[in-house]
Amino acid sequence: MLFASIHFGRLFYMTIAVLLWPHANARYFASIRDLSKMEMGILLSGQKGVGAAEFCTIEGMEFLCFEAEALDEELQALLRRFSSGYAVFQLEGGLLRPLLGSNQLLLGQDLSSILKYKGKTNEMFTGLLVNVAIFSSAYRDRFREPLEVLDPMCGRGTALFEALRRGYRATGIEIDKTDVQQVEQFLKKYLEYNRYKFSLDHDSLTVPGAAPARRLRVRFASDAAALKENPFSLDLVLGDTLQAKSYFKQARIHALVCDLPYGVKHESREGKDLVSLDTMMKKALVSWQKALLPGAGLALSFNSYTLSLAKARGMLEEAGYEVLRGGEYDGFSHWVEQAIQRDVVVARFPGNASKRTASAAKGESW
Repeated sequence: MLFASIHFGRLFYMTIAVLLWPHANARYFASIRDLSKMEMGILLSGQKGVGAAEFCTIEGMEFLCFEAEALDEELQALLRRFSSGYAVFQLEGGLLRPLLGSNQLLLGQDLSSILKYKGKTNEMFTGLLVNVAIFSSAYRDRFREPLEVLDPMCGRGTALFEALRRGYRATGIEIDKTDVQQVEQFLKKYLEYNRYKFSLDHDSLTVPGAAPARRLRVRFASDAAALKENPFSLDLVLGDTLQAKSYFKQARIHALVCDLPYGVKHESREGKDLVSLDTMMKKALVSWQKALLPGAGLALSFNSYTLSLAKARGMLEEAGYEVLRGGEYDGFSHWVEQAIQRDVVVARFPGNASKRTASAAKGESW
């Protein structure tokens, strides 16, 4: 299919064709294919001079295509962040001219793909969550800046690594000591192997009525000057997500992403017994708010066999978040495996701008 040169009364000068990453599991790829269109729609929604994305077939190959007036620096930066993009072409007279190849992010794909373990969320889907949260926030026009992304139940850090790859500051909370240790061990080896300059430190965070939480702080860059002036940043707290409000002195987070537990029960240090996901989420959604800047975007994925989209949206609204509905936001449900039908709820934290200081708006300190 070829696009028309006129779209909504505007003249478009090029057709952009994005080839998606292949996947060995055909059924899972069919799910990712549909998700990629949802993601691209959200990424392009605020771009001027850009048409809607649709699938098109060129010489038997399927691409995600859209029309644009020009491929400027901002659109190129956006396409580099697209989670499922394998290569980007311009369609000219039936021929494909390469524009962008794979591995266009600031850090290599191996950062989030090397670690393999049971229950790991696909890194491309995790990148989608990061993108959807950022581009659904009030900070979407600043997506090329080093915004801060929080995963409040980060496991072994896939979301943190995907945030780093896009140039964002990554912050995580994880209750499992073994997971935190494995993130530290892996990241140290990765930075040494790739000859990055880095610092790796530990400190404590005060938690009222409880033992201090431990925090890992990692800063790294390609050389000593960059390490001092503009390093990549990862902070990982060993602690309970229900205590998140104790880990932040002020709001600093622009986007929150989380792949929620797929089981029925969730561990918490609040008591000796496991608590239900519903109970945990109602408390966590309130606890997270102290960390969030007004307008922060949230993208939460979950197993719809154990938590329905309607219930997830209801919990967010009850906690004071603005749930985003309609269009792409209603199309994220997809098959993962026999026991998991995954969905995504997207929201924005309205906050209270009158209570935020100028320093908090810049996200300066804990």
